Amino acid sequence: MEHVMEFYLMRVGIIAAVVVGLVILGIVLLVVLKKLGLLGQAKSVVEPVLRRSTRDTGVKGAVAKVVLDRLDDSHRR
Repeated sequence: MEHVMEFYLMRVGIIAAVVVGLVILGIVLLVVLKKLGLLGQAKSVVEPVLRRSTRDTGVKGAVAKVVLDRLDDSHRR
């Protein structure tokens, strides 16, 4: 039983590390695009994909809606 618990704990740790790594990678990518002045171009490429993804249910659709709302907010500023 102890080995099963260690396995589950290890699996949760690996998943958490991957999620944190992806978040950090996304932030770095946004900062680099902003510094290079390519953020507007990247938004125009990503926006159609996000609009299609908002129709999905679950986490993917929810994340797409939040990101799309943030992109729309930045256009209004």
